[in-house]
Amino acid sequence: MATTHSSTDIGGGTPIPKSLNETEGRYLLSIYWLSSRNDTRVRTGELAAELGIEPGSVTEMVTKLSATDLVHHKKYDGVKTTAQGTAIAESLAWRQCVVVSFFDRVLGYEIDGQTAYRIGFSLPFEAIERLERQVDSPREDACHRIRPESGSCFVTACAE
Repeated sequence: MATTHSSTDIGGGTPIPKSLNETEGRYLLSIYWLSSRNDTRVRTGELAAELGIEPGSVTEMVTKLSATDLVHHKKYDGVKTTAQGTAIAESLAWRQCVVVSFFDRVLGYEIDGQTAYRIGFSLPFEAIERLERQVDSPREDACHRIRPESGSCFVTACAE
């Protein structure tokens, strides 16, 4: 039987702003993941390596995200998500985790993280909730562990 819970309890309740495009969301999510690993600011070079993008492009996007108050950026000191940026990143991570878990547990197909992110970003909130209801247990080894305090993905955190 699938776990029932409210996605608002786990990060899925924060709406993705219509003004945020898929690429900006990917940067935001990567900043969140990297900064969550050791609770520090993320250097643009580290973010560039994570995303496989040129450092100049990263600096440009970080400046853009900073202008929307989704990240705090200090030149030569790195970048970190704001409270609003964190909430949106957690929602994006929840969506990705649900998609990865759904494909694995329901369809028996291992989907890569980038494809899962794109699907999760594109689907409406209600569709993600429906996918989540079909997932009996998350695929923990495929999901990013974005909740350092619990050491698990959002779907896992719901089942606890």
